[in-house]
Amino acid sequence: MRVIASANQKGGCGKTTTAINLSSSLSQKGQKVLLIDFDPQAHATMGLNVKPSDLEKTIYDVITPKKNWLWGIEDILLPIKDNFDLAPSSLILSAFEQELSGLERREHRLFQAIQPLKDQYDFIVIDCPPSIGHLSFNALRACDEVIIPIDMSLFSLRGVAKLIEIIIMLKEKIGHDIKSRALVTMYDRRTRYSRVVLEKVQAEFGNNVFDTVIRYNIRLRETADLGLPVGDYDKNAIGHMDYENLAEEVIRAEEARTYQNLNTSNVAQDILQKTEEYIDTAAEFFEDELAGAEMEEFSEDEVADSEMVEFSEDESPASEMVEFSEDESPTSEIEEFSAYSSQSNYSQMVEAIAIRSTDSFQNDEDGI
Repeated sequence: MRVIASANQKGGCGKTTTAINLSSSLSQKGQKVLLIDFDPQAHATMGLNVKPSDLEKTIYDVITPKKNWLWGIEDILLPIKDNFDLAPSSLILSAFEQELSGLERREHRLFQAIQPLKDQYDFIVIDCPPSIGHLSFNALRACDEVIIPIDMSLFSLRGVAKLIEIIIMLKEKIGHDIKSRALVTMYDRRTRYSRVVLEKVQAEFGNNVFDTVIRYNIRLRETADLGLPVGDYDKNAIGHMDYENLAEEVIRAEEARTYQNLNTSNVAQDILQKTEEYIDTAAEFFEDELAGAEMEEFSEDEVADSEMVEFSEDESPASEMVEFSEDESPTSEIEEFSAYSSQSNYSQMVEAIAIRSTDSFQNDEDGI
């Protein structure tokens, strides 16, 4: 059984979307999958058309020390479809943070809870909260692998750095190895900004980032409202195709033993170093890129000429337009760059975040 967490300390980067749709795609490939919603916001639960208010028991009832293991995780499981079960969450899970204060082995609660399931599932996928605390520590202690979704922003990369710090801490404190890989999400190939970030991330992170890229797709937003995985809503959606490819890549990683003989601590250190280096240099890099792009756009004729360069001889702007749905009209490069002008204080904000102290970890270190 493989236990995979979907985690990033930044919200809104596709973490829950990845947990739901990867679980669904794995189940459609014959894998027995359990999705654990470990976020008090219960977005994965609601994203599968389950109302938290209708539930008598959730993951909180399994792991809370107040119940003293009265309920097993088997008692709360909900069948979603063939090969796909859910351990739901609700807002009460937020009380778990306070309840663990001073409790011995507090970071092992979820790990202990899933042990009876070893022979029942091929994959357990954990949707983590977008925060640093006991819930995140429990999820990372319970998992063997972590997928780190990163959208096309430097703030998301800062979330990667914080998460890797926790992974390294778990290795140093309790000897728990976690295999880590980043996943690029919300990629919009229509914008130069996204293309530049993708090339930079792939060049910097190499084998530490999945080959699969999750492209921006309005269907992924629609299915969240409908409470369905994207493949159950529209099998032709590019979002479904991307998560099918991710599921294949995850399965192949085990079959090919991609991680065999790797020092996972060294891998985590390498990701952290590259992330920090990238954050430190990216703001200046993008300011130069965006300023250069603005200088190119002097007249309508020059804009048209610059856009034509992006098409090969047998392509035309019209053929490119065919690929967009009605609600995905091409984004104007001029509008895109005006939102990130070189006069903005975006880079200063990123720099401030990059040098922020890690004092928030000290309380957790005392209990590990």
